[in-house]
Amino acid sequence: MLVKKRGGLIANEIPRDLPYRLVLMYGRDWSKFKKWYVSFYCKKYIKSSNNPIIISATWELSEGIIKHKKKYSFSLITVLHGLEVTRLNSNKYKKRIPKFIQTIDHSDQVIAVSNYTKNEAISITGTQKITTIPNFVNTTEFFPKSTSECRDNFRLHQSDKILLSLSRLVKRKGHDIVIRAIQIVKKKIPGIKYLIAGTGDNPYKKMLKKLVNDLGLQEYVLFLGYIEENKKPLLYNASDVYIMNSLDTDEQGDSEGFGITFLEANACGKPVIGTNVGGISDAIENNVNGILVKPNDANATAEAIIQLFSDQSLYQKLSGNGLRRVNNQFSLSNVGDKYHQIISSLSPSY
Repeated sequence: MLVKKRGGLIANEIPRDLPYRLVLMYGRDWSKFKKWYVSFYCKKYIKSSNNPIIISATWELSEGIIKHKKKYSFSLITVLHGLEVTRLNSNKYKKRIPKFIQTIDHSDQVIAVSNYTKNEAISITGTQKITTIPNFVNTTEFFPKSTSECRDNFRLHQSDKILLSLSRLVKRKGHDIVIRAIQIVKKKIPGIKYLIAGTGDNPYKKMLKKLVNDLGLQEYVLFLGYIEENKKPLLYNASDVYIMNSLDTDEQGDSEGFGITFLEANACGKPVIGTNVGGISDAIENNVNGILVKPNDANATAEAIIQLFSDQSLYQKLSGNGLRRVNNQFSLSNVGDKYHQIISSLSPSY
């Protein structure tokens, strides 16, 4: 596996029991030159292997590989996530559309993580050779645990009604809409606590904190900051409901390609609330494993929050459905089988 070296990823600290070899790719200014770095590192591998199959995490990485098809024999699977596709419709990135089309045309198989991303790619390229395979949830890490014990880890009160958002702090995640909804919810659910976990855009974070202060919600909204990976399952389990009020794809093409956090919360037995934008509807089936609301609508968001905290039968139904749905559709074995089928179609002996 070829991986970009980032701060904190140190070669001698990589686990030695991985079922594959991990190669760190070095290089500066990745945003400008990543396709050249990938081309350099992949060429070594392609030359030393017999008809290998390469799975590329984004089309922008595949762009650096396709030129080798003129000289070497290998198969290329390109994975599409969302933002790197939808932003091609913006003025800033539309000049890259010919390169995107060329890359997709030269890929042997193309996988999109949601139907939304698939349809966006089809509208740009016109190709129909795109298969939807969702991201998976690692159910050996994300599963139900004692809520009370998990709350102790974060020094949360056992009596609180806890609503959680766990994501990068960027505008399109819609934290401000949830904060405005809390102003309504607290009148019906006095014990409500809204936990905002994650880091990101500092100006946006300052805006959120100012909004909390302006609305007098300091007692109800808590900013947790960065959460380590091994703490995330504990935080999901410490909460009652997971929420993300994502906005529509904007003029810059910024979009919600899938929504893996909704499924991670489901895997921990928590119902979820999201918006019917981007690829979120692939992660949430309305009134099955969660509730879908209109984006940018604090009133509708408040109604969904109150409904889940007030209706225990609905809460239990969505909780149970969410667990079953993750295990049946989004587990590593289920998603892995779908990848295995595609890889086998490219190399029957695999």
